[in-house]
Amino acid sequence: MVVLLILALCGLSQPVDAKDETKNEMVEVRVPLMAGRELDVAELVERLSRATGSRVARPNGSLGVPVVGLGGSVSRKALAGLLGPAATLTVDGTTLVVSVHASNRPAGSHADWEQRLRKLADHVEQEAQREASYGLHALRSYRPNDPKRPTICLVHGLNSSSGGFVHMIPPLEAAGFGVVVYDYPFNRELAESSARFHRDWVAFRRRTGDQRPWAIVAHSMGALLSRSYVENDEVYGNDVTDLILIAPVNQGSSLAKVQTLLQLLDGVRAVQGNKPAEALSHLGDGLGEAAKDLLPGSQFLKTLNHRPRRPGVRYHILAGDVGFVSLEMRSKVEARIDSLRKGAGLLGGLVRLASAELEDQLDEVSDGTGDGCVTVERTKLAGVRDHVTIHANHAELIRAPLLFREPGPVACMPYLLRWLDSNPTVNAKPRVR
Repeated sequence: MVVLLILALCGLSQPVDAKDETKNEMVEVRVPLMAGRELDVAELVERLSRATGSRVARPNGSLGVPVVGLGGSVSRKALAGLLGPAATLTVDGTTLVVSVHASNRPAGSHADWEQRLRKLADHVEQEAQREASYGLHALRSYRPNDPKRPTICLVHGLNSSSGGFVHMIPPLEAAGFGVVVYDYPFNRELAESSARFHRDWVAFRRRTGDQRPWAIVAHSMGALLSRSYVENDEVYGNDVTDLILIAPVNQGSSLAKVQTLLQLLDGVRAVQGNKPAEALSHLGDGLGEAAKDLLPGSQFLKTLNHRPRRPGVRYHILAGDVGFVSLEMRSKVEARIDSLRKGAGLLGGLVRLASAELEDQLDEVSDGTGDGCVTVERTKLAGVRDHVTIHANHAELIRAPLLFREPGPVACMPYLLRWLDSNPTVNAKPRVR
C-alpha cells in the first residue's frame, strides 16, 4: 500500500490489470478545508488525479463548497454522485478524506474514473468562468467622462442579477443616461461582497479612465453594498452624486432567514434529481451567509448604520407597501395564532416559540405595512428625508422580469427620473487614486 501511494503521488502509477492483487486496496486522499469549512474542488481534482495515476489536469480557477455544517451533507452527496461508487467521502476535522477503490482501474473502468474526474474538472472551470463574469459591466450607452450622458450604476439584490433591471434600462437610456450594471455572488457574507464592490468599482473606473462621479441605483440588498462603499471613509473616492435606494433593507428583514432554507432545498432537489453538478452550483456561491447579515440587529447592520450619511451625496429612498397578505387574512392569522398561543401543554409552547417574530414577519408581507420582503419602516434610514412610499411590491418596484416578463410601466421610473434630472450638473471632484 505504501509503495502504491508513493508511486501515485509521484505520478508514476500505471493502470493495474484485473488480476493484480492490489485491486481491492484503497487509495486515500486528504484535502484540507479552506477556513476549516469549505472544500476547493479544484484541489480535490488535482489530488485525486495524482493519487490514482489519472491524466486529468488541475482545472483553471476554483470552486469552494461547504462540506461541514449546514449544507455539508448536500455537497458531499453531490460530490459522491459525480465521483461514482469508486469513491467514499468522509470528514476528519478540517480535512475531507476521499477513499478510492483501487479496483476502479482494471477492465476499462479506469477510463470511466478519468471521465468522471474530467467532468468534475470541467464543472469547476465553468463555475470559474461564471465567477469571472461578476463585476461592473458597461452597456452600449455608457460614455466615460461624457457630461451630456451621465452614468448610472445599477446594483441588484438577493436572489437576483443585473438581469432584474432589464425593463428599467431602456427608459434610463432613452432619458440620456449611460448605464453600468454590477453582478456579484449574492450569498456571500456582506462584508466580503462590499469589499468586492469597492474593488470592482475602483478597477472599472481606473480601466476606463472615468473621472466623473456617478449615480447609484440599488435594489433591496444592493443598497447595503452601495452604502458600504459610499459611507466608508477609508475607501470612498468622492465619486458618487446620488444614492437611490429602492426597497432597501436598511434595517434588515426577518424573512431573510428563509433564504438559507430555500437555497438548501434547491441543492437537495438537485441531488435527488440526479443533478449533482447543479447542486454544487447552488452551494458554490455560499450558503445563507448574506441572509445572516440581513437579519435585523445583525452585527453587519449595526456597524453600517452606525456610520453617518455621506455629505455631498443626495440620498433618496423608494419603498412599497403592497404585501401578499390582505388585512383581512392577516387578522384571521393573528386570531388563530393568538388562540393557539393560549393553549396549554407542548402545542401551546411550540406555537409561542415559533410565533415569537410573527408580528415582524406579518408586517413584511402584509398589505399596507410591507412590500412582501421588507417593511416600509425598515427601509428608512436616519438622516434621509427624501423617503417616498408607493403602492407596489418588492419586485414590482423595478418590474423584475421574474414576475413581469413583458416591458411596461416601471413603478420606480417616474421617481428615478425626477431625482436624477433635478441634479443635471456634477460639482464633486473625484479623489485621485
